Parts: sequence; C-alpha cells; structure tokens
Amino acid sequence: MDYLLRVIFFPLALLRFVLMFLISIVLMFMSIVEYYISKLFQRNHFITMRIWGWSMLIVLGVVVRRNSFPKVSRFILMPNHRSYIDIFLVAALKPTTFVAKAELRKWPVIGFAMSVNRMIFVQRDNLRSMFDTMSQLKEAFANGVSVTVFPEGTTFEGPGLRPFKAGSFKMAAEAGVSVVPAAIEYRNRNDAWVGNDTFIAHFFRQMWKPLTFVSLTFGKEMSSNDFKKLKEDTYQSIESLLKIG
Repeated sequence: MDYLLRVIFFPLALLRFVLMFLISIVLMFMSIVEYYISKLFQRNHFITMRIWGWSMLIVLGVVVRRNSFPKVSRFILMPNHRSYIDIFLVAALKPTTFVAKAELRKWPVIGFAMSVNRMIFVQRDNLRSMFDTMSQLKEAFANGVSVTVFPEGTTFEGPGLRPFKAGSFKMAAEAGVSVVPAAIEYRNRNDAWVGNDTFIAHFFRQMWKPLTFVSLTFGKEMSSNDFKKLKEDTYQSIESLLKIG
C-alpha cells in the first residue's frame, strides 16, 4: 500500500525537493548579507536561519507540537537526533549556531547555506577537527552566541538514546554555560534518517506524505562545573522527556 501511495504522491515529494533547494539558494544569499550586517553591529539575530527553518517545515508539511523554551539567555541546546528535519526544526523554533557533522557541508546548496549561517562543522574521528570545534565554541560563547549540539553525534531512530559524546559538556562546564535538554520524537519512527540510508532515498521514501508529525519538548536548564554530572543529568532529562513527548 505504501508503495502505491509513494507513486501517487511522487509529484508532491518532487515539488518539495525542488522548493527546498530553491528556498535554500535564496536564503543563502540573504545569509551572506545578514552575516556582514551582524559583524558590523556585532549582534547575532539568526533571522535568516529562522526563516529558513520555518520555510522548510512548511514546505515539508511538518506539524510541530512543542512547549515553551526556558528563560535563559546564553546556552547550549542539547537535543537528541532523529532526522535531518531536526536541523530545520531547531532553526525555526530556537535559532542558534549549530555544531554539525562535516559531511553536511558537502550537500549541494544546503551545505553552503549552512556554512554562511555560521554552523560549526566537525569531523568526529579527526582530533585536530575536534580541537578546532572547541576553539570555535569558545569564541561563540565569548561573543554571547548560543549553540545547538546533538550530543549523540549522529541520528538514531530510537527508542531511547545513543551514548552522549563528552566534549560539549566539558566546554559547558568550563565556560559556565547552561545546558537546555530537548527531546525530539516523530510519530512515525520511519521518519528517522539513520545508518547507511542516503538523503535522496530517505527523502522520496518519506516526504510524499502530506504531513509529518513531530514533538519538540524543552527541559529545564541545568549547569554544573562537573561535566560528568552535567552529561548524566542531561541524558536522564532527555530520556524522561522522550517518555512524556
């Protein structure tokens, strides 16, 4: 039955694919303008990032159920990671600088759009890249910029969570920056993009559906100068939020 529906709704998936790239191209140029304006006034508003995120959610038919974000100015947002849609989701609802896998930079158009939106790319198996990432995170914090890090390091369809990477928790503990945990869960687990699946294959297999339902639940901010405790508390918080969401 799903195969038949995919064939019937293929034009919708194709239209979304084309619109996604066209919108990204337009916003890429807007991002360049915003980048130079933000450098001039030394303020980061992430306006283009928010427009990009909302545009993608609308084009892809993503329906979001969420709660309110805690009142905190400078933070590291730590969500679990289910799908590439997560980036659009966070960009729309709480735009920040992202720490993302270096592979995303190679995506046509979208990768460049991410670059000009001040995303921090990291090769997790490359020690030098990890040190560069830490340096960029320190610079972001010093400039009052908040950051989103997916602590699992890669997508995971669930249930539950993968083990967390420790690096960003060390940074948060050293810099005295609050961590805001967040739980992302899709109603249809097949919307997760994992393993050896390719972006194109997953997109046309899942994005024919008129609507995709997702919940984003923010937890209470937490801080500690003990990164191991901060990591464990964040893990437990997201785990409990996933059960609620």
